[in-house]
Amino acid sequence: MAGDACILVTVLLTFATSVFGQETTSSRCYYMTDAIPREPKPDDLPDLEWTGGWTDWPLIPAEPRDDVCINGWYPQLTSTSLGTIIIHMEEEIEGDVAIAKLNYDGSGTPEIVQPMVIGSFNLLSPEIRNENGAWYLYITNRQDYETPTMRRYTFDVRVPDETRAARVSLSIENIDDNDPIVRVLDACQVPELGEPRLTDCVYQVSDEDGRLSIEPMTFRLTSDREDVQIFYVEPAHITGDWFNMQITIGILSALNFESNPLHIFQITALDSWPNNHTVTVMVQVQNVEHRPPRWMEIFAVQQFDEMTEQQFQVRAIDGDTGIGKAIHYTLETDEEEDLFFIETLPGGHDGAIFSTAMIDVDRLRRDVFRLSLVAYKYDNVSFATPTPVVIIVNDINNKKPQPLQDEYTISIMEETPLSLNFAELFGFYDEDLIYAQFLVEIQGENPPGVEQAFYIAPTAGFQNQTFAIGTQDHRMLDYEDVPFQNIKLKVIATDRDNTNFTGVAEVNVNLINWNDEEPIFEEDQLVVKFKETVPKDYHVGRLRAHDRDIGDSVVHSILGNANTFLRIDEETGDIYVAIDDAFDYHRQNEFNIQVRAQDTMSEPESRHTATAQLVIELEDVNNTPPTLRLPRVSPSVEENVPEGFEINREITATDPDTTAYLQFEIDWDTSFATKQGRDTNPIEFHGCVDIETIFPNPADTREAVGRVVAKEIRHNVTIDFEEFEFLYLTVRVRDLHTDDGRDYDESTFTIIIIDMNDNWPIWASGFLNQTFSIRERSSTGVVIGSVLATDIDGPLYNQVRYTIIPQEDTPEGLVQIHFVTGQITVDENGAIDADIPPRWHLNYTIIASDKCSEENEENCPPDPVFWDTLGDNVINIVDINNKVPAADLSRFNETVYIYENAPDFTNVVKIYSIDEDRDEIYHTVRYQINYAVNQRLRDFFAIDLDSGQVYVENTNNELLDRDRGEDQHRIFINLIDNFYSEGDGNRNVNTTEVLVILLDENDNAPELPTPEELSWSISENLQEGITLDGERDVIYAPDIDEEDTPNSHVGYAILAITVTNRDLETEIFCYHM
Repeated sequence: MAGDACILVTVLLTFATSVFGQETTSSRCYYMTDAIPREPKPDDLPDLEWTGGWTDWPLIPAEPRDDVCINGWYPQLTSTSLGTIIIHMEEEIEGDVAIAKLNYDGSGTPEIVQPMVIGSFNLLSPEIRNENGAWYLYITNRQDYETPTMRRYTFDVRVPDETRAARVSLSIENIDDNDPIVRVLDACQVPELGEPRLTDCVYQVSDEDGRLSIEPMTFRLTSDREDVQIFYVEPAHITGDWFNMQITIGILSALNFESNPLHIFQITALDSWPNNHTVTVMVQVQNVEHRPPRWMEIFAVQQFDEMTEQQFQVRAIDGDTGIGKAIHYTLETDEEEDLFFIETLPGGHDGAIFSTAMIDVDRLRRDVFRLSLVAYKYDNVSFATPTPVVIIVNDINNKKPQPLQDEYTISIMEETPLSLNFAELFGFYDEDLIYAQFLVEIQGENPPGVEQAFYIAPTAGFQNQTFAIGTQDHRMLDYEDVPFQNIKLKVIATDRDNTNFTGVAEVNVNLINWNDEEPIFEEDQLVVKFKETVPKDYHVGRLRAHDRDIGDSVVHSILGNANTFLRIDEETGDIYVAIDDAFDYHRQNEFNIQVRAQDTMSEPESRHTATAQLVIELEDVNNTPPTLRLPRVSPSVEENVPEGFEINREITATDPDTTAYLQFEIDWDTSFATKQGRDTNPIEFHGCVDIETIFPNPADTREAVGRVVAKEIRHNVTIDFEEFEFLYLTVRVRDLHTDDGRDYDESTFTIIIIDMNDNWPIWASGFLNQTFSIRERSSTGVVIGSVLATDIDGPLYNQVRYTIIPQEDTPEGLVQIHFVTGQITVDENGAIDADIPPRWHLNYTIIASDKCSEENEENCPPDPVFWDTLGDNVINIVDINNKVPAADLSRFNETVYIYENAPDFTNVVKIYSIDEDRDEIYHTVRYQINYAVNQRLRDFFAIDLDSGQVYVENTNNELLDRDRGEDQHRIFINLIDNFYSEGDGNRNVNTTEVLVILLDENDNAPELPTPEELSWSISENLQEGITLDGERDVIYAPDIDEEDTPNSHVGYAILAITVTNRDLETEIFCYHM
């Protein structure tokens, strides 16, 4: 906005004031003369009552005005004067003012008598004008009450034909037209802390309008920084002085040097009229010592290689920055005292050197050290600030793997799948803390290729690792193969990062001979013929077996009831008739006898057996004992049939004797039952069946039929397939009327037991209680574990099949179970997620079922009954660090504004981020400024590692300055999860940016040309409006603060022009903006 201002150089003439005695002030013009503050003209102002002509009321009111008031006419006849009219007129009225009308209608021209009685005619410039036939008294110069010579005028007005003049007493009345002046000359300094109070900061306020302004003066405190909540103004009048007063700065709350060392606010003085003056007050907060040191150069983490000495400079300053004491340093650590040191630099203002000794992480078995650096005031340790730091020492690969023992010896059973259980732990150790990974392999020394018979697990190790060695092709380990009786192996560990680093363990494996070979008969069947009447000790034949086991021998025996009439040489396999009258052709003319060969090297329960068949074909001798006939096909019966159930009625017997009386019986002493080839305990089958004798022709007792029926041996228990699957009954038919010779015939009657599905699957002990774990994002087919259920039913119904069903909130398709083996594996590739939503477990119900699974139901066994056994299983999800942190832009601004010259620890912006990993170690994000992108950022900004708070840190004795080319800074910030590489050690890094735009402060003054450049030479007759010629016709004062803002707008004013040799009443110089 442009404006003109002119300087008026005048000569003021002051005339002696005439004193007249009848100027009396009434109350008619009180609103203009006495009211403080001034009041508007009252609506009920009394009218002046005047009559007559010039000699009665020479001057009467002109047109009514609020700023002119005639107080009254005071006649006082003298030889030259009629009296005095008293008029009040406000100062600073623009334009000509008619203050009265002359009560004169003559033809002459009135005049104002000069010189004036009181006052300067030129300062007042009164005139008498004729307007429409009436004469008016005008004042044509604007009056200023603050000019003492303009406060009162007295002059006479004369009209023709009248000998007496009318005297006018004109009083210029003060109005509140001048701005108050607040003088802030001294700096205001107030100690921080303390109670609310008045300070010692007292300033003078003046107003040329005097009491009119001073008495109603008010004050307003304004601030852009909420200083109105802290400061107030306490005014006070000065006794006897109505042109000046005092104000005192008061505080409503304690000040804080750290949060704001300098308060800048405005105080505005307001008088009764809309006049004001605003000054800027700066309150300097004096630092009171009570703060500990503040770290300026410090680190949270340092990382370097082991076995190197390191030095780092750190620095703290006095938290009471206004005092700035020297700072000393010490360490607080639980580590060994000879690892870390700190030394204060001379003077205590330049920080300290933190140094480390050569650290051997392999010996210490750790690579992370936590300690605190403590900065304290040199003269008072109670003012101390500790800061935790982490020292990470990188391991270097300088150790090779070594075996726990140089040599191991073990003896194992030949051809046996097993793990080698050494007397000492088998393993290797690598003293490196990090680079301690190595691979292991087995190499065979003797005999060649023997390493193929063994495995080692795992195949890799880390630091101190034990390994399992076991057999994988145990059939190679045959004691009967002599070179394999004493085996030598080498287990070699090779450093994964340096294959030149190896360690070797010698392993000696001695095989133990055991009974692993089965007897083999020279022939599978021997057929012999002889008469039924052969005597005792008759040599029937030889069935001999041999065994490959070294040191093993074979024992021969006869199975079944044939050993009642035959005997066998245990060593040679020679078979003899054991008794006289052993055979009866009519009863049985052919025998099929099982001969068993059993080795003797192991315990009875683990010995091997083989069988061969001896077939005896008897030659008939005339003898007639009873004859027993069994059905051609062995009967079968379902288990669990009720008592009385008929199993078979096809057993027949005949006797040629006419007096024969036949009766069937079962010889339980020689009967037996088997389950999978093993004898069953007699208590489980004795008495489970009975045989009844039936005569088809009741009159003929020489022919009989045996009816076999089921019987209970215990409550509701008859025949149980789970106890035996074949029942071999010794069925005997006896001739009760025999007088001489053998009176009976007997045979083994085989009953086949049919299995029924009457048992449900049972979970094997401990399988459901296993702790299963799986890493999230695992691939399809990764094995989680296995479950096992067994069914004691026979092979038709003991095939267990497995299915798995998710429970609770577990999604479908994550895992699968092998239908046959029960092995649980990952189903959908990478679908197991621990993070979204957070999930710790997968809950499943596993079903073990013995239901037939054949696609063609005709292939299923006849019993349709099936059983399902349910079991609950929990699989723990292991979280991995697979989510990358991301800036949460909804919670902070990417563009922020701060003022230049911002002090240390001014908050810029707080960075927020999101990391969707489940576990805290993986979703905790830490923050670092990437100074590598712009090293200049290190001079001004820092970020808190944990909170993400970006703040100002002026580290190079330099403040943010937008006026010299750096009006904005782009800060590049790294977002790092799993900062300390915990858990799986993986760290994810992302970045974000913040643009910091500096706001301008008015911290640069305009730069005027030098006084030598401001000079002109002019002519005394130079015309108005002519631009002065000189070295510069335009005065330009540049300001480098922000363009087109109030901070860079420059105003110009002529402060003073002094004319030293003459008095002028005209404006001689003007300036234009």
